[in-house]
Amino acid sequence: MGERYPAIQYTGNMREHFSDGVWTIDCDSWTEFEDRIEEFNSYNYVWRGQGWDQPLWPNIYRDSTPDDQTIKEHLCQFRKDMPGGNALKQFLEQAKKARTQEYREALSGYYEMVHPKRDANDPEENYEMDLVDDIYWAIGQHHGLKTPLLDWTMDPYTALFFALCERKKEDSKRVVVGLAEKNRLLLKNGPLKKRYIELLTNLTFVQTILDSSGSPPTIKEIIRPMFARIKGQKGIFTRSLHRECVESHARRCYSYYEEHRKQRIVFLIKILIPNGVRKDVLQKLEGMDITYKTMFPPDVCRPDLFGTVSNCNLKLEPNS
Repeated sequence: MGERYPAIQYTGNMREHFSDGVWTIDCDSWTEFEDRIEEFNSYNYVWRGQGWDQPLWPNIYRDSTPDDQTIKEHLCQFRKDMPGGNALKQFLEQAKKARTQEYREALSGYYEMVHPKRDANDPEENYEMDLVDDIYWAIGQHHGLKTPLLDWTMDPYTALFFALCERKKEDSKRVVVGLAEKNRLLLKNGPLKKRYIELLTNLTFVQTILDSSGSPPTIKEIIRPMFARIKGQKGIFTRSLHRECVESHARRCYSYYEEHRKQRIVFLIKILIPNGVRKDVLQKLEGMDITYKTMFPPDVCRPDLFGTVSNCNLKLEPNS
């Protein structure tokens, strides 16, 4: 694969609507979507599918604005109640104590997501608790827990599936959103600089350890399925250091770059898909093995055949 560029530079001859760093595109068919995604393959965007054009806002903030203490208690309750939670806690504590290579690499990777460079005044060891918390948040996010994370995927076709999978009565358009990694502007917090948006891509090191031959079979049996959905969906996450909608932040990034660097950057892509092509596109995605069954494999946290049942129900829907 050739060099990948951080983001698209907007030019006046681009089609469709462009405003403050957000490029809105209409795709009326599977072929149009394929063609557009091919155009974007050379750039660093992550993807998210939505049934409608709703704010890019973590679900924990959509109905209310809980304070930090309430959010902390919410996570503690989840860690206490989740099936297999004790096994995961023991597993993570052992990895931390042993300082395994996988654990050290994961911690360094997590630190780099937050800091643009290493800072002796704020070493990576300060982020061990955050790393563990985000592992639990990520598992919960993929099982319906309200969290401060927003899920994305490296695969635009997986995002397309999530934009289309649920049936709805409204005839509004579905949305696939592309977020440029360049959105991660720096914030200066006292003497320290941190990323405004954390792009959490290195939370599955547990899976790496479990894949090793030295991992106890009993632990594997309990823990591995917790990460099945993240793996199946090529899932990654964003977390904003301030509680701001991602689109609002993207527009703010655009203003900064346009004023200070004379660059017109596409920080956010919105691909709109008409509801009428839903069944046809879902059939195309099934041919790529992107279905409820592969996106929601059975697991220990929710062993209720959710993916299989949802896939069967989808096929039962009328064509209209």
